[in-house]
Amino acid sequence: MNTEITIASKSDKKSLMRFYKQQSYSASLLGYDNTYVIKYSSEIIGAVILSGLEENNSQLFLHALVIKQEFRQKKLASQLVQHALFQHANQSIICFADESLSNFYQINNFSQATDDQLMTPLLTRYLGYKKTNNTLLVFSRNLNKTR
Repeated sequence: MNTEITIASKSDKKSLMRFYKQQSYSASLLGYDNTYVIKYSSEIIGAVILSGLEENNSQLFLHALVIKQEFRQKKLASQLVQHALFQHANQSIICFADESLSNFYQINNFSQATDDQLMTPLLTRYLGYKKTNNTLLVFSRNLNKTR
């Protein structure tokens, strides 16, 4: 499968938001964002957003990782995450995921973390999400293991 991973441009924004809506996923840009898309025949088939919630925030928030249904189970999510991690090789990256995704994140150079490792903007967001999903975990990218 010939796919291409790029950083989304301003001209991709409408198609990106349409992609998320078609996947029944409510994604939003949070401020200081870098969005990476994976395309197949110029169609967006996957995306992930890395957001800094404040200017010069040392922790980036990885969220909105979605692969189009018919392209799942092809390791595209891992390719997309690894690309994004490489682009931000020296930055701390945090994500929140259901415990059922622990293996995926561990394979992709994340370790389970604790909420006391989160800076205030991410801690506030995490505690809010945790109210509706009590199996939500915090993951932090292992800087020394990035490929």
